[in-house]
Amino acid sequence: MFSGNSRSRRPTFVSLVSLVCWCGSLGALFSSALGLLNFAAPDHWFADNMSFFLRQFLAGGMAGCVAGGAGLLLRHKLAFLYRTLWFAACLALVTLAGLTAARTISNTVETLPLADGHLPLKVISINVEHLFLGDAVLQAFLEREQPDIVVIQETLWWLQERRWQRLGLPVGSAGANGFPEHLKVGDLGGLAVYSRFPVLNAESTIVRGELPSGSNVYYDADREVLSLTLETGAGPLHFLAIHPDSPRTESRWLSKRAYFDTVDRIIDELKAAGDGPVLAIGDWNSSPWSGRFQETLEKNGLKTAYPGGFPQTTRFFFDYRLHWILGAPVDQFAVTEGLQVVKVSLGPHIGSDHVPLIVELGLKDGQ
Repeated sequence: MFSGNSRSRRPTFVSLVSLVCWCGSLGALFSSALGLLNFAAPDHWFADNMSFFLRQFLAGGMAGCVAGGAGLLLRHKLAFLYRTLWFAACLALVTLAGLTAARTISNTVETLPLADGHLPLKVISINVEHLFLGDAVLQAFLEREQPDIVVIQETLWWLQERRWQRLGLPVGSAGANGFPEHLKVGDLGGLAVYSRFPVLNAESTIVRGELPSGSNVYYDADREVLSLTLETGAGPLHFLAIHPDSPRTESRWLSKRAYFDTVDRIIDELKAAGDGPVLAIGDWNSSPWSGRFQETLEKNGLKTAYPGGFPQTTRFFFDYRLHWILGAPVDQFAVTEGLQVVKVSLGPHIGSDHVPLIVELGLKDGQ
């Protein structure tokens, strides 16, 4: 009786394992294909947005190929089709991994110890997602890091002012609580820059965007580029605070591309002046594997680097503890010649849905 039941159950078990293996190969092929869309059609909204999830596609493709490889040990009714499917999935995964690796190292530089004759600069970029700048966790982090420059996105400056006034505190906290003493706020109030260095020039360039259908009263389609010239003591430094629209709809994706066009123009003008290096930093709302992001780097001769040498999550969803699974690297920086990249790291969870990006640079004296 028992041996008969075992014989009747075994084919069902084998069939279930076979089904899992088929699904693994199909899933790996589908996951890799979604990732490859980013490289095949970089000027299409949906394909470009796939660049945010390349790490997840690679992980899913690898898991699927492993499951599919286990299926090679089983007999399948359509054995040739199964082997062909698994091979195609592996080929797509290897191709995706190669293209991702190539784009990761493209336009990047190696971090090196501070060179002799260079002024050390520590810059911190934080998308605070409307977090109050008087928050104790944020201020403790800044006091510990002692940055030379802090650039903040999603500031909602008018609301920050009301909170400080309500608490009877100096508006802005410039020069206190870890914030450097010189403060400039963009015309739209979305960007704020604190600097230890005096500001020689400041300009807020507004990029107009179209309101997509379904947008709420808090959403503003217009974005700004805050451009500053700082006197560092080793010569002027041109500083761009970056925060384009999030490309979650096609209209907002088009607005983001228009923003990148504006950034390209400003950097080109600053480079033409030839009186100092350029640093652009912030929440680019773009992954480093986006073709448009890499185009801005290549067109302007910009270089970047990543924490630990590989793009890591800076924007997470739902819960920080899930940031490796549900997150994307969107906070970036880029520099022209004249700035040495010494170290790139990420700060801790401070209460926003982004973690701070910490960039340590070296500015050659006399630039």
